[in-house]
Parts: sequence; structure tokens; C-alpha cells
Amino acid sequence: MIVLRLLFTAIAKETRLILRDLHALAILFVMPVVFVTILSLALRDVFTERAGGVAFDLLIVNQDSQLVGNRLDTAFSGDKHFRVKRAAAPFPDLAAVTADVDAGRYKFALVIPAQATAQARRRATESLDSTITTAKKTAPVEIQLIADPALRADHRSMVTAIASGVLRGIESELVAERVAALLKSALGENAPAAGRLASPTLFADIGNTNAANKSRASPTSVQQNVPAWTVLAMFFLAVPLSVTFIRERAQGSLQRLQSMPVPGWVLLGGKIAPYLVINQIQLALILTVGVYGLPLLGGDRLTLGHAPEAIAVLGISTSLAAIGFSLLIASFARTSEQATTFSAVTVLVLAALGGIMVPKLVMPPFMQQLAGFSPFSWGLDGFLELFVRDGGLADVLPDAGRLLAFAAVCLTVAGLRFARYRQ
Repeated sequence: MIVLRLLFTAIAKETRLILRDLHALAILFVMPVVFVTILSLALRDVFTERAGGVAFDLLIVNQDSQLVGNRLDTAFSGDKHFRVKRAAAPFPDLAAVTADVDAGRYKFALVIPAQATAQARRRATESLDSTITTAKKTAPVEIQLIADPALRADHRSMVTAIASGVLRGIESELVAERVAALLKSALGENAPAAGRLASPTLFADIGNTNAANKSRASPTSVQQNVPAWTVLAMFFLAVPLSVTFIRERAQGSLQRLQSMPVPGWVLLGGKIAPYLVINQIQLALILTVGVYGLPLLGGDRLTLGHAPEAIAVLGISTSLAAIGFSLLIASFARTSEQATTFSAVTVLVLAALGGIMVPKLVMPPFMQQLAGFSPFSWGLDGFLELFVRDGGLADVLPDAGRLLAFAAVCLTVAGLRFARYRQ
């Protein structure tokens, strides 16, 4: 009973220290909520493919208005990734179109020259006429694609692939028409139609065989950012906790506490308990914003899954890992400046490595393997298992176990360091 009373006294003392600076305490709750809200809304369309997703402004200058121009217009108009604008006659020249793209009015511009279809038909005819030399054949049709230089290469490749696919289809169709015409002139009405000369369909469309595989499911912006910034907020306790510890040591209050006949674990427990409560409040607050707040602002609703006990276990495990890490830093730092700088830098580095700031799914393979050594990655993976893949308690136990092991190591080293101060 005496030990428990001492523990409650230590907890009350640490709680009073925390409540002395209400502004700093408020930041611990407000900061992650603000980040979750901003990033979930800003990156909503980056994490998902849907009709309302990322769409690029595309200007089509269709000077052909026949087969080639109309097919390209139809292909891009029917693609959800583009907002098609059509230039009206008199058509702007290439320099004016380039200037519009450079000015940011459009992300892409597709310029289809006049008589493109007629030129393609002549070239199809000439390709089957062996009497016409290469030098005398009609030049290939040049379709101009102008792209914003700031765009990623994969976005430019997407436009090129769509346009090339349409043009290859037109090419095959025109050549088939010409071959059919030649056969008809030689064989009369028994010649095969142009449509029958097209390549037969030998293979079925490739389906997405893992569409229902939840183990491969990708998170939405909300599912990524809510747990990511929750984990970061928990670990950011390293800054105030380590600074408080350094201040106690500098003022001599820690030495006075250690001179009392109180077990070391009581002193550590007095520091752990209040911050463990703070972490759980952070978790509850951020999850509430994800479930109820973000949908009101136009974002997706966070789905918590069916295992609240798993959320609790993972939240406590992550919190203990964060607190253990904070106490470890505090046990080695000699000044509050050292504690503040080292804890902040270390937390940010581990967060970046663990997929908090940059999702692991976009990292190269070697970075994804390296991320597995960060405790941030263990906490984030556990929450993604619950929110994205609808996992249960058994699914998060491995990640929770790693976090608890990390916490045990940190607390053990910190405890040994504290024991040295008592001597």
C-alpha cells in the first residue's frame, strides 16, 4: 500500500508539472489534428483512383475533325484523368499553345494537324505500293504533345500511351481498309471485308486478380494520415518529457526524489502514467476527427474496423514505445537544448524512415526494407492492418510485440541510467 501511495504521489507530481503549461499541452492535441485534417484533404485524390480523382486540364487543338482527330478527342474525353478543353477556330498556332501550357492554363495540349486523316490514308495506300520509293512516300502524321515541364514523367507517359494506342488502332484500321480494297478489286465480291482483316482476339482482357485481396489493399489519404500522425504525435512527447526531466535534474528535485527510499520503478511509473493518458487522449481525438470531422469538410470517413480492443492494445503499445524512447533520450541528454534538438531531429528522421511523411508504398524496395527497423513503421503498419485490411487483435500482435520490446529496451537502459544518478 505504501508503494502504491508513493506511485500515486509521483503521478500527481508529474501531472501538476504538465498542467503548469497548458499552452504546450494544448499544442500536443491541436498539432496532430491540424496536420491530419490538412494532409487528408490535400492528398485525398493522390491516394485513390475514382471519377472525382486527379484530373489534368488537357487542350485539344483538333484541326482535322475527321477520323484521327475525333478518335483522339473521344479517347481523352472518356478518360476520368482529364478535363478536356477544345480549341475553337481560328486555331492557335504551336507557339501560342506552348505559351498557354507554360503559363499553367493547361497541363497538356494535343495539337492535331489539318488533313491528318487524309495524310494517314495516303500513307496507308503508299505503304502497300512497292512502286513508290521511300523518298516519295507521304511523311508520317505528326501529332504534337505539349506537357507542363513540372509534371512527373509517369504522367507524361500516361498521355503518350493513350495517344499512341489510339493511333496504332487507326493505323491498323486504315491499312486493313486498303488491303480489303485491293482484294476486292482482285477477287470481286468474294473478298473479305476490312473488319475481318483485323487481328483476331486471341486473349481475354487481363483482370485484376487481387482486387479482393485485402492484404494488398492500398490506404486512402485518411487511412494513411490519421494513424501516421497519431504515431508521430505520440513520439513527439519526447520533446516535453525529456525537457521536463532535464529541468528537474538541473533544479535538484530529481536528486531529492532519488534520495528518498522509493523504488526506481515508482519514479519512472510516475512519469509514464500521465503521458500514457495524454497519448490515449490524442488517439481518441484524432480518430474522432477522422470518423466525424473530415467527412464534414469533404474528406473520406475513417473506418475503424471491427476490433476496438486491437486499437486499444496498439495505442497503448505505441504509447509505451514513445514514452520509453523519450525517457531514453532524457537519460542521456545533459541540457534542455540537447534534449530538445536531439529528440526532435531523431523523431523526424525515424518518422520519415517509417512511412509517416512518405507512404512506404511509394518508396523503392530497399527503403521499404529499411523502414522495417523504425518503431514508427510498426505502429503505422498495425493501424493500417485494422483500418485498411479490417484486421483483428491477432493481426496486430506482432507489431504490438515489437513496440513493447522496443519500450522494454528503452526503459531498461533509461532505468540503468537513472540508477547511476542515485549513486
